[in-house]
Amino acid sequence: MTLPEPPPADAPPSERLPGCGLAAYVGILLTIGSAGVVGLSFSWYSVVAGGDQLSPTRSSYGGVVDPAVLAPLRATGLLGQTEIPDVFHAERLDGEAACAIVGDRLMRVSAEHGAQQLTFSEITELTGSEAEVVAKGTTTTITCVFGPGEGGGSFKAMLDRR
Repeated sequence: MTLPEPPPADAPPSERLPGCGLAAYVGILLTIGSAGVVGLSFSWYSVVAGGDQLSPTRSSYGGVVDPAVLAPLRATGLLGQTEIPDVFHAERLDGEAACAIVGDRLMRVSAEHGAQQLTFSEITELTGSEAEVVAKGTTTTITCVFGPGEGGGSFKAMLDRR
């Protein structure tokens, strides 16, 4: 078995280098491109899967809510400066219309009805669905409005249990 003779020293560079340069370059580009596509796919999936959890108007524990959104409840005096709602639902992103459960009270603030509050012992009728929860007392009716996937059913279930 004989080895091929090397090209002469005065041969052009393309004849002196091995022929896998282009293939190696393509392989590196495919590896980097594939990693990018996989990363984008996982990012897209996490945004889609976590979309409901990221909703600013979804019912949640008051401790994870931005204090600026709780400010309208605090300004009306319904919520003390150190109180944190057990459950909070903002109907508007700025908290100007919101419902909250704090201890043994259901409260709501809105431009139309102002500040409203009912203790659980005052509630005479409780109806609701995923879109709306209505708590009626002897003199006050509180209506909390929910969008799709914002937790209207679970909000009512929490009121039922208490």
